[in-house]
Amino acid sequence: MKRDFIGIGMYSVNFELEKAWQELFLLAGKLNPELALPVHFLNAVDKKNILSNETRISHICGLPLVSHYKKKLIPLFTPHFDLDGLKGPNYFSYFMVSQSSQINSVDETKGLVAAVNSHDSHSGANVFRREIEVRRELGFFNNFYKKIVITGSHKNSIQNIIDHDTDIACVDAMSFFYLSRANPKIANQLKIIGRSIISPAPPFVTHKDNPLCSSNSLIEALNTALNLLDQRFKDNLKIKRFSFVPLAKYDSIINQQD
Repeated sequence: MKRDFIGIGMYSVNFELEKAWQELFLLAGKLNPELALPVHFLNAVDKKNILSNETRISHICGLPLVSHYKKKLIPLFTPHFDLDGLKGPNYFSYFMVSQSSQINSVDETKGLVAAVNSHDSHSGANVFRREIEVRRELGFFNNFYKKIVITGSHKNSIQNIIDHDTDIACVDAMSFFYLSRANPKIANQLKIIGRSIISPAPPFVTHKDNPLCSSNSLIEALNTALNLLDQRFKDNLKIKRFSFVPLAKYDSIINQQD
């Protein structure tokens, strides 16, 4: 029998977060059975699973949505994170160095080694590039740094800074919050020297040619479920509510590459 899945790998950095996402979707499915929400989950963000017909909903970065998957996927809903400095369905990144570093500004990192989680990441690479090339007009990103190390994840970028393998990293603020909450020692080993522009937060998406359900019905069920969710799961998620962000809003992410 075919099994359908919900992909929850974007921010599920530990078991507690994975469990909280699962409980949220399971409760939303009970509140509105007509949504036919899958009851199986994938903690994955790879292309194969995102595009699989068995993965009915996935949480993905907005950059690959508009640069690679625009003809195949459409946004369903986007979280409003509960984090200081954020309003609405948005997010930003931190520019980080080692706590022991003498660096206090992105401008001072010229000629050093930068950590990037992935070239396809908006929060780890795209806003980093924009900070150097557009906001600060410091020249081409690839020329500004002596070396750019691809780490594979925000967690690895943070560890690279702690281990002094790289000098600066650009890390999704919510990823940093979740990771440092799980391991408080992390925050004491890092220094935030700046913040990126604010962008539309990573959306949950569905297949364009075979959408699971309507955005409005799902958002209503999820917001109701969030209010009814056990407080420990709600505290783990740190989400105020969900809303719909149209695909056109994510096109601004591509424009941020200019």
